[in-house]
Amino acid sequence: MRVLFINPSVGYYTRALSNPLGLLSIATYIKTNGHEVKLEDRCVNKSNINKLLDSFKPDIIGVSLMSSRGIIDATKVSQAAKKRGIPVVWGGQMPSMQIEEVLASGFVDYVSYGEGEETWLEMMNALEKGESFANIEGLAYKENDKTVITPCRKFADLGEFPVADYTLIDAPKYMQNYLGCKKMMYVYSSKGCPCRCAFCSNQSFHKSTHRKRPNDIVLSEVKYLIDNYGVDGVYFSDELWCMKKSDAVDFCQKIHDMKLDFHWGIEMRIGLLDEEEFQMMYDAGCRWILFGVETGSPEMQKIIHKNIDYSKIAPTFETLNRIGITTIASFILGFPEETVDQLRDTVKLLNTIKANLTPVFHFTPLPGTELYDKVVSNGTYKAPKTFKEMSKVVATESLGVNLSAVPNVDLRVIRSWYMWKSFSNKGALQEHGAFEFAKETIINGLHSISLKGPISFFLDGFKALYEFLYVFWFSHAYPKIIKKYDLDKTYD
Repeated sequence: MRVLFINPSVGYYTRALSNPLGLLSIATYIKTNGHEVKLEDRCVNKSNINKLLDSFKPDIIGVSLMSSRGIIDATKVSQAAKKRGIPVVWGGQMPSMQIEEVLASGFVDYVSYGEGEETWLEMMNALEKGESFANIEGLAYKENDKTVITPCRKFADLGEFPVADYTLIDAPKYMQNYLGCKKMMYVYSSKGCPCRCAFCSNQSFHKSTHRKRPNDIVLSEVKYLIDNYGVDGVYFSDELWCMKKSDAVDFCQKIHDMKLDFHWGIEMRIGLLDEEEFQMMYDAGCRWILFGVETGSPEMQKIIHKNIDYSKIAPTFETLNRIGITTIASFILGFPEETVDQLRDTVKLLNTIKANLTPVFHFTPLPGTELYDKVVSNGTYKAPKTFKEMSKVVATESLGVNLSAVPNVDLRVIRSWYMWKSFSNKGALQEHGAFEFAKETIINGLHSISLKGPISFFLDGFKALYEFLYVFWFSHAYPKIIKKYDLDKTYD
């Protein structure tokens, strides 16, 4: 059978492009099992969808959506498919959390919810035999105007999935300059996280479960990228890189055994690893680690179920700075009912831990999370119902709705302050000057918007300039707010 997988365009996006890891994994699995696959990433190649459908003639189309950003383009693709009588399946985090809303659109036949590899293989085999999808787990669809949701599929053994087939994408388009790497790409080494943070949809999507791909398979994929594309850096995009010290030790030892020469970074949780493991990781090429700290308020930490031992935060960053690993600490501003005093605690922690980079985001209520259910049920947030309403929700990067007790302008100033600080703080990064990081950020941004043609380049370039001026203005034009929160104060 012939399947066309679509990663829809998300429009202008400040973050650098990531290769579509979820779709790439599913497409590889389907192809390995004998079906013909085409993966079209419209974030890097916004081709004419009608011409693509008429030339490839797929038997079925799969559209992946991580968030509401891609809804507009996903709708365009799906409507074009339906005009040709091609069945359309939406999958990914957003459709999995909003099944009813997606199926109500009228141009989506099925939602593949949760993990998709085995569900898709069963769909393709059933389609080839002319059989119904009714007995396939992990699917939702309409039948006689009622929504049918088949039983949730059990998680697969990630060791059974093959190494990703990078011939399905144009790999060089995803390579980035990042913290000294000239050709960095994303790879996943695990899925899910055992934690139950109230702002994260991990509980709903991954059932608070962490599953590791075998290190041998992960590093075989890395070796392939090094040997075939000259990749010199890998960002392991897992929500949580590893849970056990033994996994970290084994991973580093295998890098040495395979004589792999590349730099890499991860996302990790405070308190799981110690100096011995961090030093071993540095020796094996680890050069950056991101920790989701989120808040400096003990009261707010309990509300969001982050459950970090505050006594370990500053020592962890001190240890990594001494070893030479660039530290990244992410925070979230404007949790529901968050107060000015609680936000002051967050700012104090931000300025105490001396992280090299401090990305700060606005809180956005996301479907499938505890806080989303809470603010919808108590009436403080009106959930978007239509695709048009959903497409306007720009999670984390803009202040769409403020559910805290903190003024809007304060939230904008604090986020802009730390964005500007990360961009301009000279000599803050390990083995890598801030000027080089700023240059990398600009180059990656220009590269991302250049892939979609001259018109999009002009429009997205204008948006990028607007954002730069926005950050500059809010980080410099409000000295009273800067003083109110002691944003420029440092602590020993």
